[in-house]
Amino acid sequence: MSADQGLDRESVLYGAAGYLIQELGQRGITAEAIMTEHGRALQLEGMGMLSMENVADDLMTTPPSQWETMLQRWVQFAVEASQTRSAPKPSADELLSLVRTRIIATADADSHSYGRPVVEGLFQVLSLDYPTHVVTLTDANIGDLEVSLDVLFDQGQINTDAEPIDETFSENGVRCVTGDSMFIASKIGNIPALLGRLGVEAPDGLLFAVPNRSLLMYSLPTREEGLGGIVAIAQMVDSFTPEAGFNNPGGLLSRNAFYWAPDGAIEPQMSSYQEVHDRAASHGQDLDLPEDHTLVIQPGAVFSRRFIMGLE
Repeated sequence: MSADQGLDRESVLYGAAGYLIQELGQRGITAEAIMTEHGRALQLEGMGMLSMENVADDLMTTPPSQWETMLQRWVQFAVEASQTRSAPKPSADELLSLVRTRIIATADADSHSYGRPVVEGLFQVLSLDYPTHVVTLTDANIGDLEVSLDVLFDQGQINTDAEPIDETFSENGVRCVTGDSMFIASKIGNIPALLGRLGVEAPDGLLFAVPNRSLLMYSLPTREEGLGGIVAIAQMVDSFTPEAGFNNPGGLLSRNAFYWAPDGAIEPQMSSYQEVHDRAASHGQDLDLPEDHTLVIQPGAVFSRRFIMGLE
């Protein structure tokens, strides 16, 4: 790939895809450029997808003179993933060490029917965290494992809970948890463990958002603040969207804000314009709303009873 293409992201995406397709083909791996909900990707035959958005993120923060070196790392990543698929199946003990629970967008869960819904828009699946790469298990290979799904999910969550957190910080009243791990957002699969890890007490529950796989943001709701807590998180999430110019590692995971109640229930706190439009239409109102990805605040029933109506 030539550095003469400059730093225009579209040029980088196209150039990098062409380079990777050629290099992988020379190594016996067939790759096809596709478009997904989260951006451009390469479909690797018999393996899965390689996010070109992640590749572009790396290149856009690397001097052009180092692009080929960076791209060769992605080639090696795909080759090692291919070798993993052809290697002997891991033993039960190895599986229990490698497995992690992972939160993905429900829209990306078509080949993961074995997974578990977390809340509207988010789905929990299993991944194997090898030293050099991560393999997300699909319906096609989950049945080959010699450990039951329940055990894998239980141990996977324990391993995800233990994934390192590199940094925590606060901004505009919202606390952020981030790190290099692909499983930071997936820690919402066990919020009591997350709270214990952070040393946070949340007797009234937790507002949280997961814009991407390596970022989790949260705040403690209060009756005094009411909707203000949702607004603060929604504004933070908005700054991490593609429309705001942010390139999320792994793509945008969720635009929504969620409330976790002390009894373990989780509910979304925002709805799409289309949902609001349809609800208004059912009451005889005709709203002219933009058809884009923007969400509008619509507190859930549990949050509303507790923090708006003061009934709990």
